[in-house]
Amino acid sequence: MMTQAEILEITKRRPSVHELYYGSFIQEPILLSKNLFAIPLKPIGFNSQSNYLGQYALEIADAPLDVDGLNNLIAQGSNALPVVAIVYLLDIDAPPEELEANSREKLNQANRILSWASGDNITPFGILTLRLNESFFRLVIPHSNYKVRLGFGNTEQDFQNQISNLIKAIEEDEYFNFGISIFQDALREVNPKFKIARFFSCLECFAYKIKSKKRPSRKAVKYLLGLEDGAVSEVHINEVKYRYDVIEIAGRIRDKLFHGVQFSQDDLIAEAKSVFELYEKYPDQIASSMQSFCEMEIARWSNGTSQGLKKPLD
Repeated sequence: MMTQAEILEITKRRPSVHELYYGSFIQEPILLSKNLFAIPLKPIGFNSQSNYLGQYALEIADAPLDVDGLNNLIAQGSNALPVVAIVYLLDIDAPPEELEANSREKLNQANRILSWASGDNITPFGILTLRLNESFFRLVIPHSNYKVRLGFGNTEQDFQNQISNLIKAIEEDEYFNFGISIFQDALREVNPKFKIARFFSCLECFAYKIKSKKRPSRKAVKYLLGLEDGAVSEVHINEVKYRYDVIEIAGRIRDKLFHGVQFSQDDLIAEAKSVFELYEKYPDQIASSMQSFCEMEIARWSNGTSQGLKKPLD
């Protein structure tokens, strides 16, 4: 077990990147790999949430919270949100953005291992980057799309009907329910390549009634989306044009990651070959397209127009 002096020496080493997470409890510092450490810290607690609940109770129920009551709430949550610092020590100094970029893969690996070790989903909330002679720190703000519903069919009673239909579908169809669960997992995923695979699996769940020997996974998903003639997209990045079949490449990525089916550029159909470079350099672009397909299909399911709602005759 590391001594306090050893822990202090590790945390003060430069250059290094420290990412702080809440949600994972570990009993002692862990050496994850060379120059990569997980160090437990004091829990965040629920002070802010306690104050928020007290204010809400006052405004909604006219139930004022005295000092003792507030302290009791704070005490209830004192051990909530345990904190772990993942510390990666680097050999070469560089600008903070470069140090963080060079650490990202290691930090993400540590995140996944700690999720397994603790049995909890952990969330980053801050980063400290130490150069040889400078220090930088920033918050990791939780992302929100702040999606605003606009247009015909997306507001008031129409939207309420969509929600009611989706709740009914979740209650009655375990495949659809599982697909929604995978969609949630994909939204939480930090690796864009993994996102692609998860979004494809989400669509595959919605297509379970229309899969067959004649219509395997990728063809079934294309049929589901009404893209049997092709799901070709075109994007220009840094003056390079990429033209590719979104579902073809996403399905192959899923096969590779979920089933161990390796693929290279030579394995892809002609329409998808140009996307291999896009997949390697800009996977977020493909993930974004797949997310849009999932959101569209969920909306179709809610209004009863999804191809996946009934098994075709063929």
